[in-house]
Amino acid sequence: MATRRYMPGPTPDEVAAAVTTSRSDGRITVAVTGEIDIATAPLLAEALTEALADGATRIEADFSDVSFCDCSGLNVLLRAERDARAGGRTLRVARVRSPQVRRLLEMTGTTTITAEEPTSGATPGPEPPAGPMPASPPSAP
Repeated sequence: MATRRYMPGPTPDEVAAAVTTSRSDGRITVAVTGEIDIATAPLLAEALTEALADGATRIEADFSDVSFCDCSGLNVLLRAERDARAGGRTLRVARVRSPQVRRLLEMTGTTTITAEEPTSGATPGPEPPAGPMPASPPSAP
């Protein structure tokens, strides 16, 4: 099952956003590319609504290729996450790479909808000490 939809950009040769939906191991992945704004948010909403109707227990919105998202896109994500939770399912936004999208989620307090990033086999380093950093010792005269 793979479905791909496009929302054209300002010129016929440009694509403002594209959504590809795939299913694997009981999870539906909605891979999003481009910019999610008031013009393209309905494309994302349609894909997420169909994923929720499909009955999968886990839905992942892959944002690794999203360069921009405004409050229209955020509202679509929050609505879909609420609907998933009401049905006993989970929806997470994964692989957010864009600093702008990360900032949107942080500034709106909605980072709870993001999935944890796997560390690809790397062992986590030690936790930094809590509290203020100690001052450097004074240098000798």
